[in-house]
Amino acid sequence: MDRFFVITNESRDPQAEKAKMICEYLRSAGKTCDHVSIERDSDPDSDSIRRIRQLPADTEAVIVLGGDGTFIQCAGYLAPRKIPMIGVNLGHLGYLAEVEKEKITPALDSLINDDYTTEERMLLSGTLVIDKKEGGSFPAVNDIVVRSTDAGVGSFCIEVNGTYLTTVSGDGVIVATPTGSTAYNMSAGGPIIEPGSSMIVITPICPLEVVSRSVVLSANDTVVIRTANRPGRPSRSINAYFDGGEGHALSTGDEVVISRADSSVTLIKLSRESFLEVLSRKMQ
Repeated sequence: MDRFFVITNESRDPQAEKAKMICEYLRSAGKTCDHVSIERDSDPDSDSIRRIRQLPADTEAVIVLGGDGTFIQCAGYLAPRKIPMIGVNLGHLGYLAEVEKEKITPALDSLINDDYTTEERMLLSGTLVIDKKEGGSFPAVNDIVVRSTDAGVGSFCIEVNGTYLTTVSGDGVIVATPTGSTAYNMSAGGPIIEPGSSMIVITPICPLEVVSRSVVLSANDTVVIRTANRPGRPSRSINAYFDGGEGHALSTGDEVVISRADSSVTLIKLSRESFLEVLSRKMQ
């Protein structure tokens, strides 16, 4: 690899010190490198996000400094460009980050020497249907969540490929990718799925039902979550969230139509650890 770009979380890397260090190291090896600092949930129209969206076509790798949130944010912008990404963990668990901050230099040497592999991760695409009209589509690396925003219990009708599956009474519903299975889905009691696989998992959030289970589907299935009212109960404030971003308000009868996205995220892999070995280490 010869042409790099570094994206750093400005709250975890003040004055972009680590980003500058990485660029200097790569330039000293005869490579090209530039960097930009972003805030978590930066305005999509900000100068920094425009720079990311307009990266030169010959960029060979993007190095993301921060936690999983920063990585996911950048992946949503970069997936259509198919530029390989690698994360440096400046956060906590960092399931998506390949490199710990103490091992930046040997990781850079591996990239310089082309000692790496790549792995594709599927994305979801969620389309809002508001008052029976499409209200925009959004990508998700981890998950799409439809949930109540107040203390009341919501009602969520779930269809798969046009066939009614169930209605969940509870706080909400998570629809996750394999990558996102170790995030909110896992916290809600959902299954952990090998991240390189292709499937969709639906997990209820705090359901009232005595028996309620996650459902694992083919990646080719289409899931519809429709907000409903519980009989005799007042309507609840419901939002849809894409990778934990800004909420989109839904009214009774509105839908989120979820399917596999056309694009995917390309991750750069340096470690020879298996997913189970990484999982065991992260969960200690």
